Amino acid sequence: MTFASWWRRLLSPKKRSRHVSREASEAAITARVDMVRLEALAEAAHEAMYEARLKGARGCYEEARAHFAGAIEAAQRAGLHEEAARLKRRRDHVARVYNSQFRYS
Repeated sequence: MTFASWWRRLLSPKKRSRHVSREASEAAITARVDMVRLEALAEAAHEAMYEARLKGARGCYEEARAHFAGAIEAAQRAGLHEEAARLKRRRDHVARVYNSQFRYS
């Protein structure tokens, strides 16, 4: 391989890298959509926990925890580490609320 052919190959547009980066950005967008959807479902389950009171509060709590876990995983897939940390804090807050108001009542 001559220097000229190496240089041309180096400067030529790389079609594969654009395709891969497009797939990566689509995966990140999908992960963000999943994160927002799962966070909304977790918040709805948290609100339902107050409506259910003692009888159904545990099921709502477990549903909220599962949705928060999915949202945290989606945030990490999208590379949104600050959002993942925020969701973990919110999940821990919901656990504290459940333990203080519903678990031992």
